[in-house]
Amino acid sequence: MQFVNLLVYDFDGTLVDTKDDIALSVNLTLKELGLPQKDPSEIFGYIGNGVGQLLERALGGSDYFNVEDAVKVFRKIYDIHLIDQTKYYPGCRQIVEHFSHKKQAICSNKPEYFIKRILKEFESETLFDPIVGGDTTPVKKPDPKVLLGIVDKHQSLPDQTVLVGDSGVDIETGKRAGVLTCGVTYGIGGKEAVKDADFVIDHIDELKELFH
Repeated sequence: MQFVNLLVYDFDGTLVDTKDDIALSVNLTLKELGLPQKDPSEIFGYIGNGVGQLLERALGGSDYFNVEDAVKVFRKIYDIHLIDQTKYYPGCRQIVEHFSHKKQAICSNKPEYFIKRILKEFESETLFDPIVGGDTTPVKKPDPKVLLGIVDKHQSLPDQTVLVGDSGVDIETGKRAGVLTCGVTYGIGGKEAVKDADFVIDHIDELKELFH
């Protein structure tokens, strides 16, 4: 087992299953903009690089080019549908509690406001410090600075820090920051997205067997 001092989690696709509410809100945004809606499974593939890229991809193939306005519409709609179907992935709440004696943080490209609202609904906002979203700092994943800021805050060593995520963006971020990486296969990215991680797990419970 590997000793770690700090566990940093991605949010969407790693700790919390948000994809259905995101897809619904994207389609309601497209509808409001007078554009054809898309299959939810296609929208799932757009998630992970922040809300700007999410909408930019969703608008692809249309003649609507004002991504900034589309983001405003999406944020308004998503705020209403934020927790219609959103829930912790099985075992995730329990694993965070299992490692409560460790330092734990969130590093996501999702807007900070939405992360905190979801965690507040789940009564778990205080379990993570800090909660870093895609708009918390001037940079976002895969720029390693966003992760290194969390490592510095806790004065953790890179080889005693693990980034847990479901996407290639997460694994790239961790490797560029020089920390341990653990990919989860149950999230949005799937097995292929995390194949280059130092550790790959199919269920979050496996973290107990890897780290202490």
